[in-house]
Amino acid sequence: MVSTTGDAENADLLASFSNLQKLSADQVQPEENAELPALTPGTETGVLNNGLTYFVLENQEPKARASLFLIVGFGSLVEAEEERGIAHIIEHLGFSATKAYENHAIVKFLESIGAPFGACQNAYTTFDRTVYTLHVPTDKEGILDESLRVLREFAYYTRISEEDLDKERKVVLEEWRESRNAQGRLSERYIQALCGSGCRWCERLPIGKEEVIRGVSSETLRSFYRKFYHPARMAVAACGDFDGSQVVKTIKELFDLAPEAIDPLPRCPPCDAPARPHYAVPDSEGVRVASSTDPELSFATTMLDCKRPRLSMKTVGDFRRRTKEDLFHRALGSRMLRLTLNGPLGGGPRDFFQAGTETSDPLPALSPLSASIAPLPGRVRSAIKGMLLELERVRRFGFHEAEVSRAKRSMLAEFEEDYIERKHRPSESFAEEFVCHFLDQDRAPGTEDRARLAALVVPGISCEEVSQVANLYDFGRNVVVKIATPLMSIRSPAYTFWSIFQAVRQLALPRPKLDLPDEAELGQLLQQVASAPLEAWPADEDDVDTRLKNMFDSCADSRMSLNPAATVRKEVQAAGVPKPSRSAKADILEKAPVEAAPLGEEIILQNGLRIFLKDTDLFDDEILVKARRWGGLSEHQESGLLSGGISCEAQVSSMAAAMLGICGLSMESLQECLEGKRVEPSPPGMEAYFTAFDSSSSPADLEVLLMLLSLLFLKPVQTGGTASTGRLSLVKLGLLAWRLAEDRDPGSLFRRRVQSAVTGNHPYTWLPSLWRILRLNFKSAAKVFNERISQPREWTFVVVGRLPAKEKLVPLLEKYLGCISNQVGNGSASDDPNRRPDDLAMRQAVTALDVRFPQKSVRDDVHLRMIDPKGSTVMAFPLTLTAVSKVGDPASCEEELRELMRLQLLIRMLETRLVEVLRFKRGQVYGVKVGSDSGMCSPHMGVARTGTISVSFECDPAESDELVEATQAELQRLRDGSAAFTDENAAAALEQERREFEEDVNTNSWWANMILDLYFSRTFTVDRDIGNTMSIWWRVRQEVLQSFTAAQAGEVFCAVLPETGLSAVVAMRPKGGSAKIQDASSAEDN
Repeated sequence: MVSTTGDAENADLLASFSNLQKLSADQVQPEENAELPALTPGTETGVLNNGLTYFVLENQEPKARASLFLIVGFGSLVEAEEERGIAHIIEHLGFSATKAYENHAIVKFLESIGAPFGACQNAYTTFDRTVYTLHVPTDKEGILDESLRVLREFAYYTRISEEDLDKERKVVLEEWRESRNAQGRLSERYIQALCGSGCRWCERLPIGKEEVIRGVSSETLRSFYRKFYHPARMAVAACGDFDGSQVVKTIKELFDLAPEAIDPLPRCPPCDAPARPHYAVPDSEGVRVASSTDPELSFATTMLDCKRPRLSMKTVGDFRRRTKEDLFHRALGSRMLRLTLNGPLGGGPRDFFQAGTETSDPLPALSPLSASIAPLPGRVRSAIKGMLLELERVRRFGFHEAEVSRAKRSMLAEFEEDYIERKHRPSESFAEEFVCHFLDQDRAPGTEDRARLAALVVPGISCEEVSQVANLYDFGRNVVVKIATPLMSIRSPAYTFWSIFQAVRQLALPRPKLDLPDEAELGQLLQQVASAPLEAWPADEDDVDTRLKNMFDSCADSRMSLNPAATVRKEVQAAGVPKPSRSAKADILEKAPVEAAPLGEEIILQNGLRIFLKDTDLFDDEILVKARRWGGLSEHQESGLLSGGISCEAQVSSMAAAMLGICGLSMESLQECLEGKRVEPSPPGMEAYFTAFDSSSSPADLEVLLMLLSLLFLKPVQTGGTASTGRLSLVKLGLLAWRLAEDRDPGSLFRRRVQSAVTGNHPYTWLPSLWRILRLNFKSAAKVFNERISQPREWTFVVVGRLPAKEKLVPLLEKYLGCISNQVGNGSASDDPNRRPDDLAMRQAVTALDVRFPQKSVRDDVHLRMIDPKGSTVMAFPLTLTAVSKVGDPASCEEELRELMRLQLLIRMLETRLVEVLRFKRGQVYGVKVGSDSGMCSPHMGVARTGTISVSFECDPAESDELVEATQAELQRLRDGSAAFTDENAAAALEQERREFEEDVNTNSWWANMILDLYFSRTFTVDRDIGNTMSIWWRVRQEVLQSFTAAQAGEVFCAVLPETGLSAVVAMRPKGGSAKIQDASSAEDN
């Protein structure tokens, strides 16, 4: 084993985490068998007379909101063969009709109070539980009590009539159909591989069986509901901004009913309530290999699991065990990243796109130690061998102290952040913990208790203990290897050829049908690995802790001399815009100041870089840095017989830069520098008209982030060298694999046909061809990336969060960001290379994409070969706003903004209406989405904003035409007024908008995104003052919300979707016979 001398370093670990250090001061090391605290302090819990359990916790995040859960202790495992899927059907029926709510009145109630509702948003069913979730406001009298009544309806009074069931069958069938994609099939076969044939877990998948969904009777469902929805096996969890004692009182009043008195489906006495079954996963001898191919699978994948029963989290010893495993996965993950990028230590071709290990939980009964691999095509065997070799290397030589120390710092940084933000933890996360505590008996200690325990336990875990986790990967028994790849066949010639080529490189031709190892081959592989000659992993070549600083210091000659006097600072005022604060009351948005109030500070550094600073107390450990400049992919259009569209080099410039190394450091070296620091950088990426990046840090690590951003500009991306060639080959292989996958996946093929239909097959929407990817020039890609960051004067940064004092922050900005020189070419017309260009000039200089909706209506039936037939339909309509923002005309900007806001409210109402018609009335879809897109519209002033409005839904392919006709008919009824929007529709849309806004505005991300968006808005181009621009936006929004009516919604609808308008309808349908899945499992069934 590697030497373990490092006690002093471990003792110093907490020095970087002041809060953890304080928590652990004078604390005694806990005993291994000491039990963890059961629940978060302040939780009120109890059991009612009928056996129902409740958990109530007061929590103010989000403000004026509550998360309410009904937890049912049964799922699909208790279904009989003829009942498969009915637990999930009952979950659906709860929202359809109950004793007190008919005709989806519960959904209408949720919409009326602004609560979220949608597919997979309000309930879920798994193997062993069914959980209903409501996220509701608490600042209006009666809403909380009514929401608890809704939970009681789910628990006791779901109406299950034959009529209700028939209405919901097709909705559930559509959800079942949506699950039958490549990833869903892979998940199903993975469970089968883990458990073996005949195991209960394999035969009771929650989604159920098609024939049961189509034919089960309502009486069967009522019998199941009556038996398993028993108070003694249910719990109510309520967490939120409310009076906890009053909520406990209400729960007792509503839910404490004698089981026998529940009408019309009385339950048995609590003593006879059904027990929750516990089904074990059978053991298996040796190694079981389960292989399969799927023509629609995007990438090959391999899962290696060392099965073991579920391990609970009840004692300090459990926490320590899980912590050791987590440290192991982190340390090994860093090694696997290096191998992914650099190839094997001894040289040779790369074997995988990604590889790592984890302690997983694929089933409630298991806690296996897992390894996941995404192998290159044709290199499944060598990829598995590569992972096994690294596990063996750790067994023999262990980790270096520095590796484990970095893993510890990374883990402790997360606990430190959680502790600092403990008051801002969302209520939903507490409610989810109550689910696990009630059903799995897992402990749910508070954030402070966890942080204290981590501070006491993590530093004391030795390097040897972490290294010994490798021995838990025992390949003697209970090992399952699941391998899935795309199909090699004449229908996939490109993938098949590439797989054979890659296999030839390792002198092992693939088998004709399945390029997959069997049990015998894997057994030989394990023997080879056990006896393979290995060397210890190389130690660090330098001091990781000083690596960043040394890199910054090396740039001294290329940095500008500091000139603080050249910094221009301006306090920004914004009338009518409130100050965001956690301490403010919920009604702050309705009481915004009329007079000008501070919004933040705008700074122009000596090099022309613009920075907006906004200090908030919304989160205690978060600072966001978002940046943008004009100019994106539209500047890189190309033409040619074998190319065309957007330059492939431009599209991959960010990915190539990350692989080559940004900030002067390789990807893995940069990751090592940031382990233990709460910093998340990202390279700039290009959209149609912008180049932008997002990053974040804690206040304690802000200087590290600023140093990284400085290096991003100061250290251009370099190509050349053997290491770069290998990394760029991996990029090219990844792009080829992605491009091949796009041609296999029916969903991807369909989306491309939709884009082609609505844009007239505009080149901007084209994917690069395989030939174009093979010709990819990485020097050009690096040049594109470097050009985007060559002129800081064209960038705008927005910094929002818990900022340091200005007297400390501004010098840091000047030191790290103000020192970056502008690389202005000789042909520049500017006399001063550091003068910031005019915003209007930069906007108007952007190359606009001439994307137009087809001049004739389009109807395109896309027939695709697929394994499980399914349908998808998109109806698109051209959008052109009547208001046009013009230079020198502020009123035109306001009118365009007003029109955009009304359009968004209309889209909310239209989606609600179509869900009501297509799902609730017709019962033929699982969900409907309505949206607008103007992302390719010209940004130039004086040009009308154009785009599309789309309606999309998944459905039975045979019913697509019928649903299109039903949608068109409903749109026509909205036009002619025979089914006009109602005042209730408008009120619900306004309430949803207000409620979402109340939560969004209390986040740093909302303010950072909004301010950055406004800097690049047409309004700012005219006004030139970000404070006034924000004031205008805020005022116009309030005016729209206060004046919006159902009649106005009808007017907007007729304006954007006129009766004589154009449309594009694209429908996906199955082609011919279904493709086949091939399975090659060599294991014996248990």
